[in-house]
Amino acid sequence: MIKRPYLSFTLLLLLSMCILGGCEKEKSHTVLELFSESQSLSPKKDFYVNEDSIAIIEGLSCDGKNLIVNDYHSGCCYTLFDKKSGEYIARFGTIGQGPAELPSPCYGYLTESDFTVFDDQTRIVMKYSLDSLRNSRKKDGSPVRLAQYKIPEAQISKLIAIDDTTFLCAGTYKSRYQYLLFNKNDSVLDYGVDVYNTADSAFQTYTRYLSNQGNLVMNPEKHTFAGSINFSSNIDFFEIVNNKIELIKSLRLGDPINKPVNEEGIYYVDLTENTQTGYIDLSATSKYVYALYSDKKMYENSRKSDTVLVFDWDGNPIKKYSLDTDAYYIAVDSTQQSLFAAVKNSSSGWKIICYALD
Repeated sequence: MIKRPYLSFTLLLLLSMCILGGCEKEKSHTVLELFSESQSLSPKKDFYVNEDSIAIIEGLSCDGKNLIVNDYHSGCCYTLFDKKSGEYIARFGTIGQGPAELPSPCYGYLTESDFTVFDDQTRIVMKYSLDSLRNSRKKDGSPVRLAQYKIPEAQISKLIAIDDTTFLCAGTYKSRYQYLLFNKNDSVLDYGVDVYNTADSAFQTYTRYLSNQGNLVMNPEKHTFAGSINFSSNIDFFEIVNNKIELIKSLRLGDPINKPVNEEGIYYVDLTENTQTGYIDLSATSKYVYALYSDKKMYENSRKSDTVLVFDWDGNPIKKYSLDTDAYYIAVDSTQQSLFAAVKNSSSGWKIICYALD
């Protein structure tokens, strides 16, 4: 009669120790701890883009023959270069109020020699033919309007045209979901993946949207995608099957550390002294997702890094590249032979470096 309580207590103690030991073994990793293989990259000597041809760079895109620089230059949003030679071809994306113009600089995405842009003020999606721009070497190249969407409760920061009628977006939908799939008729096909702060009452609709902006890329050969959140160590890998968003893997290893603010009805999200730089930019090929990433604090580092992480499309870490200087944006060509990086030159202007990949 006396031994039973003692035996039960002993078993309970051993069980608790096993559970605690198991928890220690399952300790979460930081992003950089996932990558055991590291390799330094060397710049190519035969690539040159005239620095006078670019202004303040806010993004890069490339495919097998085209390199697009998102910069506001000479009244245009984008500059098109030849990817192999660095030769200037044309500027496009004219700022203005006309039917084929953009009211302000905005995000664009490159797919199969077409560059799709959207403006969340006018909610217009337009497509530029890069072949047409190459042939005419004139501004704009007659963009085609694909849609003007009107979807209640959708706040969009990134958009990819899967085809001319179907669009995948990142941002917030219903102030809860990270990704939204809709068509040109404004029919919502699917939505999914909760935002990291969906249950945090400190955030309202707009501050929750601001805190969930980031990058979105698509596999050029399949309907698989990757999305990262700014100032975080969070990245999702997912696919679209029969117009449904299906999550492959979610690596959420560090939420953004920020503070929602309401100043007399003006809402914004402020960084803190502990805000991490995190994921800065993404680029995609048919095999891999390339992520420019930093584990440093924003106030120490700003949005730049010399570290590029490589994942496969199942979200598995493959390798880590080290650049010889800090980059602000990256783009990898479709043949996986080159990585382009937007960096600062010695006079604090901008230049583009091309690195040889293995």
